[in-house]
Amino acid sequence: AWRKGFSWNHAKLIAVDGVYLHTGGHNLWDAHYLKNNPVHDLSMELEGKVARDGHRFANQQWTFINSKQDTCVGCVVDTLPDYLPLALRTRVTVSEWPKDEIPTFPPQFTKSVVAKSARLSELEDKSRVPLISIGRQGSMLYNTSRPSDDAILAMINSSQKIIRLVLQDLGPVCLPGTKKALPGLVWPKEYLAAIGKAIYERGVDIEMVLSNPNSIPGSLKGTEANYGNGWDCVDVAAEIIKSIQKQHSDVDDVKLRAMVMDNLRICFIRHDKSSQYEDGKTIGLHSKHFIVDDTCCYIGSQNLYMCDLAEWGIVIDSEEEVKKIMSDYFTPMWNNSFTGDDVDVEKVMDGLNVDRDGEQAGMFSMQQSGDHMMPHGTGEYYDIEETDDAENWTNAYVDNPAAA
Repeated sequence: AWRKGFSWNHAKLIAVDGVYLHTGGHNLWDAHYLKNNPVHDLSMELEGKVARDGHRFANQQWTFINSKQDTCVGCVVDTLPDYLPLALRTRVTVSEWPKDEIPTFPPQFTKSVVAKSARLSELEDKSRVPLISIGRQGSMLYNTSRPSDDAILAMINSSQKIIRLVLQDLGPVCLPGTKKALPGLVWPKEYLAAIGKAIYERGVDIEMVLSNPNSIPGSLKGTEANYGNGWDCVDVAAEIIKSIQKQHSDVDDVKLRAMVMDNLRICFIRHDKSSQYEDGKTIGLHSKHFIVDDTCCYIGSQNLYMCDLAEWGIVIDSEEEVKKIMSDYFTPMWNNSFTGDDVDVEKVMDGLNVDRDGEQAGMFSMQQSGDHMMPHGTGEYYDIEETDDAENWTNAYVDNPAAA
């Protein structure tokens, strides 16, 4: 495990032999998924060279961990219990088993390791689907490259008809029991601006499913699990409309109201129109999934609310496969969840003057390290594989997405 400042690994991926890949939003937490009142989530399984991208993402993190563990400070920290709090900007911990029988650090993945694997032949008859892996390493790297942020913005900016989103939340984490963002945290201004621009300038429709605020799965406590940062659908709609106002100061009240009614459809996740389980606890959502014009979609670990973590996910650029995912996942969820009652136009308009950003937090503000959302920039965080394939995409077989 590693932490550097406000960054740590938030990606969820299993890459096997350069061929098999599981990635998405699921954590390996039994109490959250396999007990009563499970949280909803979305992951998928893939087969193909896209798995190598997952290996390279992990390579980058192991390189960082290795470099920190081998320092004098790292050697001292290695002797301390993992649970012991330390006032260090950067900390890594490595546990291996059997102890003292295997190397502390795994070998780096290279394509030569699997070049002659018999498993590669298993993919010859599989269908080919255009995929793009996107990710970011947060502040682990010393440059300001967060490629997946730019990729997500590009997807939103490319929309012409509709964007469908399934998210844990869009607003920042709140102080417990309040609608006040933690100091230093703000709403994702660039994502909001892109969504607002899509609505105002291109007439794009938005359909968004969010977690019920502060949902707790199983028999856990609020300090152990909390899905939904505390905002309601009106807050999210108001922030989107505010972004339109900021970009188009001459827009009138009548047009804004029309856009809330005609273009913005936001709701909490429900089962058969109910937001609660039988015991009265609300239903939580942890997915990070959005679909653009029903032709491409993202499934991965990256939330759109403000945080600067290491993330990874896949863009599926195939209308045929996206329609399958919609049929299996989005459409049933939307039909069960949307009632039209979660967004009241009058409340949205009345909330346009509400400041929902957190207070400045001085030297510890994430705004300083994240520039209101995350720094943007081009650049690579792992080497691009040279390939003889004529296509400019990764070949992969898409298995059915797994939804909890």
